[in-house]
Parts: sequence; C-alpha cells; structure tokens
Amino acid sequence: MALVLDEKQQAMLQGDLGEPWRWAMNQQIQVAEFFGATRFVAVDSAQAGAEVGTMGEVGVELVEQLAEAGARFQIPTITAACSVDFQRSEGYGVPSSQVALEHRLHKALRQMGCIDTSTCINYQTVSPPRFRQHLAWGDTGAVAFANGVAGARSNYEAGPASIAAALTGMVPAYGFHLAENRRATRVFEVGGLMRGTADWSALGAWVGKEIADYWTVPAVVVPDANPGIDELKHFAAAAASFGSIAMFHVVGCTPEAPTLLEACGGKVPERLERISRDDLAHAFPTLPAREQPDLVVFSAPQLSIHEVALIMRLMGTRQVRQGTRVIVTINAQVEGELARTGMLQTLEAAGVEILCGTCFYVMAPAVVRLALNARTVLTPSTKLLNILRGAGYEVALGSVEQCVEAAVHAGVHAGVHAAGGTP
Repeated sequence: MALVLDEKQQAMLQGDLGEPWRWAMNQQIQVAEFFGATRFVAVDSAQAGAEVGTMGEVGVELVEQLAEAGARFQIPTITAACSVDFQRSEGYGVPSSQVALEHRLHKALRQMGCIDTSTCINYQTVSPPRFRQHLAWGDTGAVAFANGVAGARSNYEAGPASIAAALTGMVPAYGFHLAENRRATRVFEVGGLMRGTADWSALGAWVGKEIADYWTVPAVVVPDANPGIDELKHFAAAAASFGSIAMFHVVGCTPEAPTLLEACGGKVPERLERISRDDLAHAFPTLPAREQPDLVVFSAPQLSIHEVALIMRLMGTRQVRQGTRVIVTINAQVEGELARTGMLQTLEAAGVEILCGTCFYVMAPAVVRLALNARTVLTPSTKLLNILRGAGYEVALGSVEQCVEAAVHAGVHAGVHAAGGTP
C-alpha cells in the first residue's frame, strides 16, 4: 500500500510552509517508504540528539542552516545528553574544538525552540512518558525505557530524524508505533533473585547480546521481581547498548506484560531460554585481586537523585582514596536538587567529581583516558563497560556498594562480578 499524505503534509512537502518543513517531510517520507509505512502518526514530544559524536560537523551545519531558515519546532522538544559539561570539561582533556562545536549545536537548537535539558533520563526528570503515547525520542536507552517500562510508543529517532519529527510533529507509523510489533517473541527465565542496578544492568546486557536485533522483543521472567525505576532504566540502557533492543517486557512488572501470555500476544514460544545466576556472575570481567581502579564511574545512564543519595549514604563520612577518581554524571535537574539540599557540596568535599549534562562514554573517552592517565575502571553499568572497552580501558562490573568500597578503602579486594552485592 502506498503512503498517504493529508493536506497539511502535502503543503509541507511542497514547501508551502517553508524550506525547513519541505526538508523534514522529504526526510520522513524516505524513512516511511523504506519501512513500508502507509501513514504518519502524531507524536507528543521529541528528543533531539545533541552531541557532536553522533551529529558530526555536517549535522551541526544542517541544524544551523535550518535555524537560520526560520525552522521552529511544533512540539515540545528536549535535548539528549551532550558530550561536554560546559562548566567542567576543561579538566578532562575534552578538545576545545569539540566544546565549540557543541556550543554551536545547542545554540541552533535553542533558536528553533528546543528546551536544552541535556539529559538521557528525561523520563525521570523532565518528560515522563504516558502509556500508549506516541513519541519521537532519540536516546536508545530512553526509547527502550519508554516502550518497555511506560508502554509508550517510539522508534529510535536519532540525529536528523529527531529534528524532522520536531518540525512536523509526526513520524512514520512503523515499528513500535504498531501494536503487532510490540509482542514478545523470545522469553528469558532468570534463576535467582535480582538485586540492585548492576544485576539488572547485567541481565539487560545478557539479553541484548543473545538477541542483537532491533525487531525482536524479549520478555523476561524473574522470580519475585520487584524492580524499581532505576533498576529498569539500567536494564533498558544495557539491552539497547548490547543488542539494539528498543522494546521489552518484564512479566508482572511492565504494563503490557501482566502475564507471560499477554506479553507474547497469546502465543508463548515453545522454547524458554534460561539464565542462571552463575551465567551472570561470570559474564563480565573482574579486576585482579587487590588492584586499585584508576576510575570508579557512575554513569550511562545519568543518575537519578535516589542513586546519588545511595552513593552518599554508602560513603558516609569517608573520603575518596588517593589514586582513585570517582566520577558521577547527572543532569541539571538532579544537580539543582543536590545543590539545594547541600548534597552536592558534601559529595564534592569528599572527593567525588560531578559532571552535568553529559555521560562519561560520550566525552571522547579515549582522549579522557590519556588526559587522566587512567587504565582501569570499575562501574555498575554494563553499558559503560561495553563502550569503554572500545576506548582502551580495562573495565570491571560491580554493585554500587562494591564500587563505593573500592573507591574509599585502600587495599579492598576489587574482584567483583555482575551478580554480586546487595541492594
């Protein structure tokens, strides 16, 4: 069936509303035809990719040209995490050219009416998604969270695709905007309890690696599962990072999976894939015994205020030990609350380094590694582990508790694994 355009869409395509809308419609029609969409669907918000690692200089120039041509966003639009903390990046070796390019990109987006939030956890602090709400979000972890945890509907709308959606207020109706594509076709049963964000992150990575396919939707069955929002956000981010997963179900926990039968659309696969605690415990590398990590990084995604409060509570009155740097990435909304309550000052006084508006993995991590003279990293995020290994780091996974202990106590055994620790 051919793609059908209404009167307004025809006007945009013909340039009657201006060159930016003609460009946007051409962009979206190409996507629609490639995926066989026959119509468009209105979206309530967009999330623009606003970091130069994915946009590149050509992408920045495109956004600038659209802004100068009078482009103005038609729906609420925010920015995803960018590649710099404009106030603090100087000490991390981020090239001045990268900072300048980010300034240009954000200036042009603001000119078009974008709210410059610089966050990958907009679903927690800025724009919580609603069940069955159509969205045009770009951050992969945010899309997986919106689809799986909230039951909203979005595909990956990264780079120019998110800009086009913000201009037209719609996207082609394909993929996870359609109910038939949201049913689980693979089922994973987990043997044993899941505790804390690192466990859920490890599970997301395992499922993502096993599937490695955008179009396949997993359902996860976990005994006595009662994950919080932060656990689910780490699962979503890891599954997206390791397997391009954009939609998932946790049976009994997420809105489209009250039962396994409903998650699978009435047809449960004959083969259920089982994951043991031992599988997760041995899935990721550990630091050698008694080795002190150069960096302990809490990032990917940015932390909620509850995650930061947990780190602070675990640290107590202790200080970050000499020879290790602790880095925490957050967004401006969380930073504001931390500053208001005095928690930000307490953490920084203890030696914790706070970065705002970015995630560690998009800060030119290979360059940062050289600037910080860092080799080993301990983190509770498998997404961060996945990406940093490609930037030359040796990375191990640990629970939040283990990461804090490794950062504040000299001589602590740092050999940890994904399934260890307590909540």
